[in-house]
Parts: sequence; C-alpha cells; structure tokens
Amino acid sequence: MNSVKIIISPKSIMALIAFVLLVIFLYHTKDVILLLFASFVIASALYPTVDWMSRRMRRGLAVGIVYFVGILILSVLSVPFFAILIGQIREFIQDFPKYWAHVQFLITKGEILIESTGYIPDYSRAFSDLPSISKDIVSQSINLTVNIVAGIVMAFTLAILVLFLLLDKEEIKQGVLMLFPVQCREKTEFIIATISKKVGGYVRGELLLMFAVGVLTSIALAVAGIKFAFLLGLIAGLLEIVPIVGPILSAVPAVIVALADNPWLALYVVIIYFVIQRFENVLLTPLILGKFLELHPIIIITAVLTAGSILGVFGVILSPAIAASIYVLIQELYLKKINAAEESDQLHEA
Repeated sequence: MNSVKIIISPKSIMALIAFVLLVIFLYHTKDVILLLFASFVIASALYPTVDWMSRRMRRGLAVGIVYFVGILILSVLSVPFFAILIGQIREFIQDFPKYWAHVQFLITKGEILIESTGYIPDYSRAFSDLPSISKDIVSQSINLTVNIVAGIVMAFTLAILVLFLLLDKEEIKQGVLMLFPVQCREKTEFIIATISKKVGGYVRGELLLMFAVGVLTSIALAVAGIKFAFLLGLIAGLLEIVPIVGPILSAVPAVIVALADNPWLALYVVIIYFVIQRFENVLLTPLILGKFLELHPIIIITAVLTAGSILGVFGVILSPAIAASIYVLIQELYLKKINAAEESDQLHEA
C-alpha cells in the first residue's frame, strides 16, 4: 500500500503565519483603510477636472480652484437650504400645540379604555426604572456628541487626504508602483487607472442621481400638497447614496407626514416614491451609472450586505465602489487569463 507523505516546509509555515497576521492587521485597521479608500474614490472623481486644468496652469493652482469652487457651491446651496429649513422648523413649532393636543387626546382615550377593561397598570416599576433610563439618555447623548466630533474630524482628514492625492498624483502613483516587481508595474498601473476611472465615474454619476431624485421628489410632494416637501426631497436625495436601502428609508418620513393628514394621501406618497424609483432604475441609473459599474444588482446587494455586516454604515456607502474595484481585480488577474487560455486551446484544436 502506497503511503503519501505531506511535507510542510518552514517557508510555507512562515507564509501562512504572515497571511494570518496580515488579515488580523487589516481587520483592526479597517476604519483607516476605508478612509484611505474613500479619499481615493473622491480624488478619482476630481482627477479628470484637475488634470484638464493642469495642462493650462500649475497643478497647485488647479487644485486650489477646484477646492474653492467646491466650497463656494456648498455655501451657495446652504443659504436657501437653511432659509427653507428654518421656515419649516418655525412652522413645525407653530403646529406643535396641535400635535400635542392630539397626543393628549390619544392618552386620555387610552386611559378611558383601560378603565373600561378594569385593568389598572402598575406605575411603580416605571418610576423605579427612571434612574436607569436617565443614565441611558445621558450616555446616549455623550455618544452622540462623540460621534459628531469624530465625524467632523473624519471629514477634515478626508479633505486633507484628497488634497494630497490631487496635488501629488504622479509621485504617489510612482511610490505605489515601486512596491511591485518591474515586470508587473505596467499591469498594476493599468489596473489602478481602470479602478480610478470606474469609481470616479460612479461618484460623479451618483451625485447627479442624488440631485435628480431630490428635485423630482420635492416637486412631486409639493404638487401633492405635502408639508415639508423640500426637506423630504432633501432626505430622499441624501439617502440615495445608500444603495438599495436608502430609497426605502427616505419614503418613511414622507409617509408619516402624509398619514397625519389623510391615509389616502399617504398611499399617494407611496405611489410617488415608487414611480420615481422605477424611473431612476429603468432610465437614470443605466444612463448615468451603467457604463461605469457594469455590475449586476445581485452583486450590488451582496456587496451591501457584506459591507454592512463587516464595515458598518461607511462601508455600505462605499460598497458599490468596493465591488467595482474587486470586479476589476478579478477580471484583470483571473478572468482574462482563463479566457485567454481557453481561446488558445480552441485555436490549437482547430
């Protein structure tokens, strides 16, 4: 009986240990890696504009103009946004007594119903839980404050990283290529350029989609006579950045607002959101994003679920760009080689 000997060399053991340590390191630094990848995605969206301007002026000046125009656009858009938002907040404060009176009516009606059933609730437990509830409220408030500060720091860090990626594009690219053998650098440069083109186009297309969905939703809700149409349209546009789930979540506050006035109006709001999403999926998305991602919806859904479970909300937002990057890597490093081998075998057989 023949025996099979399996010999494991020290080099294989060291390679396995190095791979395990690399996986552990990547997992514990996933937030930093996501931040770097997000910087690369945003910079990729700005590269065509900056490169075009750099042919006519110094690159530093081109980057400065792009940043200045971006800040100017955000400032101009913020003025009417805050004006309308303040107006709608003032309207909500004026209508709040009506909402509170309705809530009191429901509470009174509930107490009458309880008394008619003969059930007397035990309030002692509720009062005994007040200290723990207060402690939870304080801790949640602290967590919210910490998250806001962390978000501001992350946004500032992201802006600085994008600035350096735009200013030192060639230097950074050459530094990355130095990590690979000479014979692999041309292929690596092509893969990086392909990924940059896809994710950059995706960002530009996604911004157009967000704007289109926000405008269409605001107009449709305003025509239907829904309160806070601008605010609800803004929410719909912002949540468009979250794949699959975002459009569904954006409809919830609009339905609640409409439901307070008329159940039939809430049904009309559901129809509005459904029609806009169908229009987006059938026409806008293929037209704007189709040539950049070229990914089946099943791949996008899988990427969203995987990123949500491993990388959190930030990963969900970046999941289409991550999926597109992985798809390019698989296509260039595996699929093209397999297909080329099959074509070569078919030619030899012929």
